[in-house]
Amino acid sequence: MDASLEHRKDPAVGWNILASAKADNNEKISRVEILVNGFSKYDQSFRTPITQWKHELTQQGQFPGDNTTELKVTNDKGESSVAQDSWSGIDA
Repeated sequence: MDASLEHRKDPAVGWNILASAKADNNEKISRVEILVNGFSKYDQSFRTPITQWKHELTQQGQFPGDNTTELKVTNDKGESSVAQDSWSGIDA
């Protein structure tokens, strides 16, 4: 499973969080979840598993201090992959 996660400063306010996943051969994506600072901000299961997925969370607020995001991707065999990203609230 190839999972990626990154943040970008939103021109209006806060941060955008970009997440994507691509299944390897012989597997499919059955669930994805994005957590921001330990809180679930996106959680979706796919009744019919898919091979690739992409999503952007926009304007996720102005978080002071250190921040972390985590992308959990579960395949159709119940195995999970995790991608992480972090930044400081003072990043430009």
